[in-house]
Amino acid sequence: MKSSNHLITAAFLISSLLFNACGIKKNQSTSEEGISISTELVNPALPGDNPDPSIIRVGNVFYATSTTNEWAPYFTIYKSTDLKNWTLINHVFPEGFKDMKNQWGENNFWASELAYDQKQNRIYAYYTAHNRETKGNPGLQCGTAWIDADRIETGKFTDNGPVIVEDACGAIDAFELQHNGKIYAFWKNDGNGCGQESWIWQQEINESRTKLLGQKRKVYTNSQPWETSLVEGACFFKLGEYVYSLYAVGGCCDAKCNYKTGIARTKDLSSGVWEKYGNNPIMVSNDKWNCPGHGTVVKTANNRLFMLYHAFNKNYDVFVGREGVIEELTVGKDGWPVLHNSTVANRPKSELDFTDHFEKDKNLNLAWQWPSKLQKPAMFFANGLNLAASADNHALGTFLGQYIKTVNFQIIAKITPTAANAGICLGGAIFKSKWPGELGGIGITASQDGLIVFDNFEGKYTILKQTKDNLSGSLELKMQISDNGKEITFFYKKEGAEWQRFHSTTFLASKYVPWGMGYRAGIVAKGNTSANGIFSRFEIRND
Repeated sequence: MKSSNHLITAAFLISSLLFNACGIKKNQSTSEEGISISTELVNPALPGDNPDPSIIRVGNVFYATSTTNEWAPYFTIYKSTDLKNWTLINHVFPEGFKDMKNQWGENNFWASELAYDQKQNRIYAYYTAHNRETKGNPGLQCGTAWIDADRIETGKFTDNGPVIVEDACGAIDAFELQHNGKIYAFWKNDGNGCGQESWIWQQEINESRTKLLGQKRKVYTNSQPWETSLVEGACFFKLGEYVYSLYAVGGCCDAKCNYKTGIARTKDLSSGVWEKYGNNPIMVSNDKWNCPGHGTVVKTANNRLFMLYHAFNKNYDVFVGREGVIEELTVGKDGWPVLHNSTVANRPKSELDFTDHFEKDKNLNLAWQWPSKLQKPAMFFANGLNLAASADNHALGTFLGQYIKTVNFQIIAKITPTAANAGICLGGAIFKSKWPGELGGIGITASQDGLIVFDNFEGKYTILKQTKDNLSGSLELKMQISDNGKEITFFYKKEGAEWQRFHSTTFLASKYVPWGMGYRAGIVAKGNTSANGIFSRFEIRND
């Protein structure tokens, strides 16, 4: 879980210390004088539903990734040169399960972690998924994938498949540390998922990241009263004579969360002896952010330490999801690196708006997502996006969505009416869904026969309002989400005319927010598979 921050530097306290951050070796080239990191960072660093973020530095560039849960493509790849401005450049698995070795992953696409191997000039991604061949908690397994660092923006990762497998309760939250000439993998056995203790484990891994070596070793578990029921999301880095570990405890992912962050250290990885900080936790919920944790530490060229983690913005409840927040660690008088725990949300809302002019596109913008268990929807670009219709998603239709980033916003699309019902939708989870990615939605569509406002969040496609009309030419549709997600008003506008209010309804946003995820705003095409919805523009405007 990561987020961005507002900080005062303590570089003078740590510039003389040796440091290995999250898999980057201390002898990495230091030709990065061009990096300029302002003490005034912008948060959230990764707006919208970006939980469990991970960050590395390769030369002048920072790369980050995050959990995608029940959405494809799997595992974002972001790029930045200043820790302030981030661009989505790729995904680990752009086509979803089709890119995975033997298509092994089914759902629970969690906790991707990046590691840079300078000797190989490769970037490795560790990740969690549920193996479609294994039932229950043991199906939670950690895989690895790799790509040449020079191809991170345009290439495809090669998947090694599952590498860390726990027969009893499953394995999640894998992490890598390169230390004293060896490569170590760390992970959490998901004991809390099957009535057992949760431990962080450590084991050496080979250079190709395809096989664990030797014997696994326990690192630490929840041993202090403040740590509640579990430990997870552990990150490791070297500072001075110690290896440090930041870790999360408690419930992470819904309105009842109680996540906190602690830190521990050891002088010898082989000893199994870890000292937990006497002033833990070093990060807790405050008046701005709720349930902060599951972060990764990175070192800048001038030896400043930053942590990217996730937290819920308290102004948005849990409807937006866990956002990526970044802040600086400072070394206190006692020698422990700590967080100031006072980050503010200062990213301008204007930076959160999104517009896609489909008429100019040749490929689908990387921001778009679809339900993780489905194949990428069929589409082509010709005078706009032609999206193949379907009866998927409990008759909702074919859905492409993306993160919402506030709780008061407008969704707008310009379409050409066809035989398909094409329009816009707010997507969440079917009530009492079997799995969090079982998509439901509420929205407005238009076809050559007229307008429909629909809702299938209860598992059945229900028409809230319908009008018969012979529609042709272009048509604009709008949803206004207001009162912090509690009110939705639907509009339409014919070519050359003004906006017409069509329908309004109250909305119980807390009922349909998926566990561990935020809502998605997007487009939908419902109908016979031979029909297409034609979209020429899509916008999200945040109020």
